[in-house]
Amino acid sequence: MKKVFPVGGRQLFDGGLNNKYAPSIIADNESSDCLNVVFNAGAAETRQGIQKLNTTSVGSFACDGIYSHRTNTNTETMCVFFGGLMYTLAGSTFTTVPSAQSVFTAGVRVAAVEDENYIFFGNGNANAYKYNGAFTRHGVPAPTQTATVVSNGVGNLTASGNYLYTYSYVNTNVVEGNVGPLSTTFVISATSGQNTVSNFATAPVSYGVNNVYLYRTKANSLTPFYRVTTFTNGTATFNDNIADTSLAVQGPTDNGEPPKYNTIIYAQGRLFCNDSGNGNFLWYSEAGSPYTWKATSFFRVGDNSSDLIKGLAYYNNSIVIFCERSVWFLYLTDGTPANWVGPIVSNSSYGSKSPFCILKYNNKLLFPAVQDQVFTGIGAFSGNVLDTSRAFLTVSTAGSDLTSDRIEPDMYTVQSAYLSNISGVVYKKKAWISVTWGSTATSNNRVYQMDFSMSNIKKNQTESWCPFDGMHPAQFAIYGGNLYFGTADATGFVYKAESGAYNDDGAAINSYLVTKEFSGDQTDVEGSDTSLFKDFRYVNLLVDMPGAYNMNFTYLVDSDAGSGSSIPISLNPLTTLWGSSMVWGTSSWGGGSNQREQRVFLQNARGRRIKFKFSNQNVANQKFKVHGLNMLYNIKGYR
Repeated sequence: MKKVFPVGGRQLFDGGLNNKYAPSIIADNESSDCLNVVFNAGAAETRQGIQKLNTTSVGSFACDGIYSHRTNTNTETMCVFFGGLMYTLAGSTFTTVPSAQSVFTAGVRVAAVEDENYIFFGNGNANAYKYNGAFTRHGVPAPTQTATVVSNGVGNLTASGNYLYTYSYVNTNVVEGNVGPLSTTFVISATSGQNTVSNFATAPVSYGVNNVYLYRTKANSLTPFYRVTTFTNGTATFNDNIADTSLAVQGPTDNGEPPKYNTIIYAQGRLFCNDSGNGNFLWYSEAGSPYTWKATSFFRVGDNSSDLIKGLAYYNNSIVIFCERSVWFLYLTDGTPANWVGPIVSNSSYGSKSPFCILKYNNKLLFPAVQDQVFTGIGAFSGNVLDTSRAFLTVSTAGSDLTSDRIEPDMYTVQSAYLSNISGVVYKKKAWISVTWGSTATSNNRVYQMDFSMSNIKKNQTESWCPFDGMHPAQFAIYGGNLYFGTADATGFVYKAESGAYNDDGAAINSYLVTKEFSGDQTDVEGSDTSLFKDFRYVNLLVDMPGAYNMNFTYLVDSDAGSGSSIPISLNPLTTLWGSSMVWGTSSWGGGSNQREQRVFLQNARGRRIKFKFSNQNVANQKFKVHGLNMLYNIKGYR
């Protein structure tokens, strides 16, 4: 009896990798093994390659951070850190930012966030900085040098009065830092009435300071301090002849700098960050002022032992705080910190150690999950709980609280010693996640792409996974609408992903997909073909015709562990390709075929189950795209 599979349609291949379960029971659209494949509208195809952005290496350094900085005038700058230096992109060349040299330690990842037309940087080891064309301190440092005071003749100050002086720095945004040390008490003589104040420390260029505010007390008072005058940074002296009655503006008492941080986010007009010196402190800036951080503006989270803050996200009006063993929520009810709710620990049994791979997608929050200090896979919050991902199986349904459940064997091969290096980005409805994979690896050497688009409405899986090799991203950035990454190995290069070509900077892309093991029609339980012996006759493949080369089509019967039977399939569109030689009277005219239904006969393919493999032959500039297949077979009965 002849039968066609699948009944009433074409078998698609967009379910992604599922190597946790046996190839005979995974979903029909899933793959038991695949590499360097993407899924679009039900089809599986070779991914696009990568291409160097900078034509000259910046040196034998791994990338410590790559970011795109965009201002409110839509001016965009790529900022990259290599070997402790900061670079910006000019054409295809990176130029150093002189004031940013040797500020951050080579080999330590740099975190960043944007606010008020600045991008702010910190790596936890050094003071944080900001950049908008100039590289200056994040906050406004307080002076450390004490001013000196001497009498300067008759004037308006109170005779015989006691005075104290101090001063503060003011940055280019007219934001003031804390005041410096107090002068010694200066007593006005009975015949004097003005003072000369000097010995002001000139703020270095790296502070981003324009002006200095001078303060003093009123006669015979220790506090408060009142602003006397404003002068330019670098001014040597000031003659103070201003009467107490003219003083009105009091000096700051708590305009501190941010802590040394290595994870930071923006939410509701404030910046939130960790503190590398106090691992359980969550700090927040003043509203509308990313430069000012008060001494009491923090929350304690975790146990101050092994459960330290490692990552932050803003999700559903909450700050999500990822510690090593737990996840916490701080609900921002309004703009007043006293009204905020939390931090409250979630019911997740996981923590995280990966600050650079916390991603939003489909109203979910993705994060690399850790349990008992061991990496277990990729989790996703939906609301206040982990979203449940289910693998749709033929014989049973297995539940999991990790979205990466179907690729669990691969997740257990990710190196737990390098979890802080895991990096990710969402680009065109796909998450790109770079990991250190394999027992001998010490830096990121593999990407897992998670496709969460719903281009095929019949697709059961909400996420489809495929591993990519041939690229080593330390971190990703979207710049000019394109995806880029800096290398995790010491090459000093930045690469563009999805370059449009099908080679990795000239190297071949090993692209293939192995289907599940198909046993035929299973729609009727009593008449299921699962256990019946079959004569598999042929398949009809709908494939793209991109060029004058072949793809490989392989079939394997009954869990054959060998290489199977391989058949080359021509992808020639049957027309003269652009740029090739035209032979009059021989070459084909016209546009050719973009797609073709290819019938492939299966010789000596007898058994109960069969699976297929599609490959680009691991040749540079070759691809395949399979939209689906139909299979015809004869039932032979029980054997």
